[in-house]
Amino acid sequence: MTLNQNIISVILTGSLFVILITSCGSRVQKTDDAFDLVKKERMMADDSSFVSKEVIQASMKTEVVKKIETPDEWTIFRLETEKKIRQNENQIKKIMELPDVNANSRKKLSKLEKDNNNLKSMLDEYNDEVKAKWEMFKVSINHSANEIGIELNALKTDIKK
Repeated sequence: MTLNQNIISVILTGSLFVILITSCGSRVQKTDDAFDLVKKERMMADDSSFVSKEVIQASMKTEVVKKIETPDEWTIFRLETEKKIRQNENQIKKIMELPDVNANSRKKLSKLEKDNNNLKSMLDEYNDEVKAKWEMFKVSINHSANEIGIELNALKTDIKK
């Protein structure tokens, strides 16, 4: 062997050695990439037919689905009426605390308080499955709650005079 042949054999041996070392080296992966790769492989193994890359990518995305819930008519009515009833209760408490309340006004106030409590129990007991009487019930309750509020305002102004 000549010197040129020795140099060429050393270069070839060195090249093969470098290729062998780099190909046998450990492959560093991110954990997310490894998870996606395993998920993709399992999807391909479970599905006997061809699955496109777009379908696989779409299935790997996690999306939060938000369902917009709009309250129905009964719920809206119930919340509004409960608000009116609470306002009436607060107004009754304020009027009771006034120092100039006479016996006649107290009697009227206790009747209004009783009516307000009856409204509250009617609202709690109403079966929302009964749709046929819904409109009539709605009008009646609304009217009663508004009437109590008007009478309380009138009573409050009478007491302050």
